[in-house]
Amino acid sequence: MRNKFLHSSIYAVIFLIIFSSCNKLLEVAPPIDSITTEELFSSNEQADWAIAAIYSKMINGDNPTSISTVSDRGFATGLSTILGALSADELTVPANNSNTDYHVSINKLTLLNSNKTQEIWNSAYKIIFDANASMEGIQNSASSLLTDSARKQLTGEALAIRSLCYFYLLNFFGDVPLVLSSDFNQTLGLPRSPVAKIYDQIKNDLIKAGSMLSADFSAGKGERVRINKWFAEALLARICLYTGAYEQTINSATKVIDQTALFGIETDLTKTFTPNNTETIFQLKPAAEAVALKKATPEGIKLYNVPPQGTPYSARYEISASLATAFEPNDQRKSVWLTPVGTVLIPAKYKNGPAVQYYNVIRLAELHLIRAEAIMKFTPANKSNAIKDINILRRRAGVIELDEQLTTEQVINAIAHERQVELFLEWGHRWFDLKRTGKANEVLSAVPYKQPWWGDYQFLYPVPPAQINLNSNLIQNPEYNSR
Repeated sequence: MRNKFLHSSIYAVIFLIIFSSCNKLLEVAPPIDSITTEELFSSNEQADWAIAAIYSKMINGDNPTSISTVSDRGFATGLSTILGALSADELTVPANNSNTDYHVSINKLTLLNSNKTQEIWNSAYKIIFDANASMEGIQNSASSLLTDSARKQLTGEALAIRSLCYFYLLNFFGDVPLVLSSDFNQTLGLPRSPVAKIYDQIKNDLIKAGSMLSADFSAGKGERVRINKWFAEALLARICLYTGAYEQTINSATKVIDQTALFGIETDLTKTFTPNNTETIFQLKPAAEAVALKKATPEGIKLYNVPPQGTPYSARYEISASLATAFEPNDQRKSVWLTPVGTVLIPAKYKNGPAVQYYNVIRLAELHLIRAEAIMKFTPANKSNAIKDINILRRRAGVIELDEQLTTEQVINAIAHERQVELFLEWGHRWFDLKRTGKANEVLSAVPYKQPWWGDYQFLYPVPPAQINLNSNLIQNPEYNSR
């Protein structure tokens, strides 16, 4: 019996029609309402297109003709970075009581002003649905034209994509429903699963994915825009760090760092966020045909708000005083990755200009930081190795290298500092770091513009009320119902 039509299949075809440069596809594509999972996964080429459509949806959003839709409605379209930076102490916005960004930045979210934070939940679960549907379509396909090697590669990519989605859901919302099927009959009434259970699922999925994925960039035709074995290993290292599995963290991070034929720290800071640079483990590629992005990343358009010469600057987002003063003297990361506009600093890791840009998801610098922290937590006697990892990044930034005579506490503090100035405005790292290390209250409750401090319950975003209305088994995060 034929499978039911799945909206994943429909989305895949829509995205392929919009973004594919392959005229042949447009000529042979049957009507959208007749596409079934059997047909979509009937060959290597068809199945590959379906997975490619998920990547496109992640970076280009559901409606790539509108920049507000793209940048404000996807966890992978800059929203994780912007909201995470506002919740932490990296970005500020002008006071505007009707602006969700403003309420995020002062840590005063309510159910009524959290419309933008809800989009992280909505967009991540849409991608999870598509990944689940794709894995089911591959598994159920009986076509001999869908080879075993393609089945493994594409399933591995879908598993890793789902894992990435869950990582962000956990760190923004805490316990969330664990959806492992595209069947609404199975998933509609799911309750929230504990964070630990979902992390276990992610670990198992990434280990499985790593055994299925290629170890090169052949899936992306040489570009670093498709997930391979080393992305799965890198994300696993991050997950293990977050869950305290430090020995496994070190092992996974080292496996990636040791792939010197593929990866290396870019010595030129201006190249760190360019397409296919050696520091990149995985990037998302904006579609050239996407009207809203036009070769730039969502962050480049949303954050790099440089007015024409002679035009007054109209603040959209500004670098906070906390971040601006965090850099040591002569740290090139400040002068290259931030830019002054009038009297304020704005992010400049991504630009809004004519150059083609891809959007970094994970880069090698993070793996050095991950390994250094895990070493200090697992075997602090080996602090010299942790210091070496940190000094690789400090050397590139042009700041004085750490002395091996530092105490254990000093090294741990130095690693936290390096994460702050190296990974700023990248996918919510600062926000997540403050929470997972227990520093969020100490740091954020003392930030002047976040006063009066409403409470630590703001360290999790509210579950979208519309989802609770649909699913009576969902429970709201503490204290939001009383606001």
